[in-house]
Order: sequence, then C-alpha cells, then structure tokens
Amino acid sequence: MNKTTRVLLVFGTIGFAGLILGTCAQRSGGRQALAKYKSDLQAKGEKLTLAELGYPREPESSGSFELLLSNTNQLSGRSLDPGMLNLISLVEPGKAQVAWRMPQPPLDQSWSSKSNELTWGDYSREFLMAADILEAIRESTRNPPRYFFHDPTNWANQPPSPFVGMRRAAQWLSGDAMAALHEGDLDRARADLHALAQQARFNRDDLTLVSQMIRVAIAGLGLAVTWEALQSPSWSEEALMAMQEDWESLELGNAVEKGMLGERAFGEAAFSQMRSAGATAATRFGGFGPAGATMSWKDYFDAWVLMPIWKANSRDDERLFLEHHQRSLDSLRKLQAGTPWPDIDRELKAHALVLDEAFNSFFARVRYRFSALAIPNGVRAAKTAIRNETQRRLTVTAIAIERHRLRHGRFPTNLTALTPELLSTVPLDPMCSQPLRYRLNADATFTLDSVGEDGRDDGGDSTRQSATNRLDLWSGRDAVWPMPK
Repeated sequence: MNKTTRVLLVFGTIGFAGLILGTCAQRSGGRQALAKYKSDLQAKGEKLTLAELGYPREPESSGSFELLLSNTNQLSGRSLDPGMLNLISLVEPGKAQVAWRMPQPPLDQSWSSKSNELTWGDYSREFLMAADILEAIRESTRNPPRYFFHDPTNWANQPPSPFVGMRRAAQWLSGDAMAALHEGDLDRARADLHALAQQARFNRDDLTLVSQMIRVAIAGLGLAVTWEALQSPSWSEEALMAMQEDWESLELGNAVEKGMLGERAFGEAAFSQMRSAGATAATRFGGFGPAGATMSWKDYFDAWVLMPIWKANSRDDERLFLEHHQRSLDSLRKLQAGTPWPDIDRELKAHALVLDEAFNSFFARVRYRFSALAIPNGVRAAKTAIRNETQRRLTVTAIAIERHRLRHGRFPTNLTALTPELLSTVPLDPMCSQPLRYRLNADATFTLDSVGEDGRDDGGDSTRQSATNRLDLWSGRDAVWPMPK
C-alpha cells in the first residue's frame, strides 16, 4: 500500500467516523428537542396520538353508510351527470338566474356536446327512472353515522374510501331537487334538501381532513340548492321552518380544526412506523418508493441513501410537522373565539410561508420529506370551510326573513326584528365577527350580505373587487345574498 493510499484511507476513515458521530449527535439532539416539545404540548392539553383522541372506536351498527353507498352504486354508468348543473349562476353582480325556471336545464357545456339539446323532460325522466333508488338514499340519511374511521391504526383492514360515492349521492339528490322544483313538486324538493342536510352530518366526528371537507362540499351543494328552492313563492311557513332548522343545526366553521387534529395524530403514527421499518419498506410506506415490484437505480438510491438521511433527521422532521400543525390549530381556534376571518387568513398564509422556507433546498426536502408530503393545504381548506359557513348563516337568515314576510306581510325593518320569534340571535358574519348586514331597499326588496373576505363593509356592494371574469358570491366587494334575475 503506497503512502497516498494510506493517507486517503486515514482521511476517509476519519471522515466516515465524523459522519457517524455527527449523525448520532443529530439523532440525540433531535430526540431530546422533540421529546421536550411534545411534553410541553401535552402539558397544555393537546392530544397528539390516536389513542388520546379516542381511537379505536366501537363500530356503529346503523348501517346508514352501507345503505347510502350500495344504493348510490346503482346510479353508476347513467348517461346524466347531475353534478354538472349550474346553480346560483350570477348573470350580473348581486343577480342570479333561477336554474329551474330556465327554458332548458343549465348544464355545464363540458358535460356533453349535446347538452344544448337536453330538455327538462329528458332531464326529469332520468330522475323518474331512479325514483326508487333516490328514495332509498333519502331513507339512508335518517341516522347519519358520526365517523367513518373506526380504527385508523388498522390500515390494512380499512374499507375502501366512500367519499366518491357520497359526492355522487349528493349530486343526484341536488339534481332531483331541481327537477322537482321545475315540476312544482315542493314536497319532493323538500325531502331532497333534508337528505342533503342530513348527508352533511355524515362523519361529523371523524377527525380526518378529507371527511370534514367532503361534509363541507356536500353542505355547499345543499346550500346552493336551498337558494334555488327559496325562489319559489309557494313554500308554507312550516316547510320553511323545517328547512331553517336543518341548516341551523349544522356547523362548518370548525371543520378544518377537527381535521387538523386527526391529521396530526395520523402523522405521529406514520413517523413511528417509518422509523421502525426497513429502508425499502419505509420508502414504500411513506409514498417515496417504487410503484411496482421492481426497483430502479433511483429507487435503490432513495431507499439506501436518502431514507437513511431522513431517518437520521426524522425527529427534526416530526418537530416541524408538529410545530406547523400547532400554529395552524392556534389560529383556527381563534375563529371560534370571535377573531375575524381576514386576521386568521393572514396568519395561516404566514404559517404556509414559514413551511415553504423550510423546504427551500434539496437537502431540506430530504430532511423534511414526510412533512413535505403529508402536511395538507390548510389555507385553501379553511377558506372553503369559512365561505360555506358564511353562506350557511346567510341562508338561515334569508329563510327567517321569508318566514317573517309570510307571517306579517312585509320584510322586517332590521334583523333584530327576527329575534327571538324566528331566530334565537342574529347570526354573526365570520368575516368581521359582527352581525350580518341587512337593509330594506326602495323597490321593496332587501339586501343581505357578509362584508366579504377583506373584512370591510362596502355597504352591500356586489360589484367585482378586481378585474376578473369570475362572477360569484365571493367576487364582489361584499358577499351579497343574490336576488333572482
């Protein structure tokens, strides 16, 4: 062995030993810092594990979920996609067309090249042929299950995801309600609306973000159909009262907070499993490994180079994961305490920037690879939930206003006139934490609105706040309850 080789061997050994010592020190320091952080969170009452959140749970025996999905599966392959129906379609700021009054069903043009040829007779016939299935779906919503995940620790035995079927059921119920409104069958439309509100209660205690967001989406669809239904002048006050109670008993503002609690606990379980698994198994479990049975050179590099680096830094990754969730939860909880949405939105966006900065290099993305994959887009989810919660409060208030008109022959002079006869309290606007805005107009109509996502009251101005082609409830300076065109 020549002198050069011996020198290289010595320096290589020293470098390898330094790498091993550095890795051990990194693991030790990261472990201690993580343990202290978790201890501090738990001392504050935070529940970090699935067990602390009450899992596993006893399965429910109502069978509602199975009935809903089995009946919905019978609607697969139909030529009509009721999810393509345009609802609350604004034609100008503050004015929307009433879909069921249109000469033809207002379907999205991407649904079919022949959509312009679809008549209300064709549309209604699809629902007439599915009447028995739809009645069974309505029946299945009578007793909404509280959760889908009974034992999220038992990954291998989880049933297939039900969320596509839930969405399809909601779309068919909404489509049937629109056909019923066009035909003047208010009893059937009311049954569909009730079923939609009930379906928005499915999995209401499920601590997963996907479960909570599908609830939010179904509620949003039901609220859109409710606006369409309220444009009929033929409702009795009894029917309106039942409709109002359906939406009053729902809460969407805390949906993302619930989901983030579960996502944090699921992440904790995943960190533990990935650390204890072998290199190849860990990459597959974390979604980083090969999709098939064979492995390429990149897969081997991922399993035997990148994954060991991640394992050496996994405590740092876990702490980043926990810190981001805690910051997000602290902000989301302020919403329930009365902080206006724009303040919370700014905080959530700031948290997202902190996260982006943590992933700003290749090594950082290796070091924090699980967080980079698993942390959801909380900003978008929270915005969707709070928009639908605001629309829910506008809807409840609009129903109470119409009930006042039926009772007294006129719209109320202010929202306080609705309490306590028709509303226990005037609903607050989540965008500003003040009561929703309301005023009577000179033309015998009214303006009901939220101040919108900027938190500023523009006097019910529904004109666009920026140069955009988008025209919907949230495109105006204020979010104004639309009047029918």
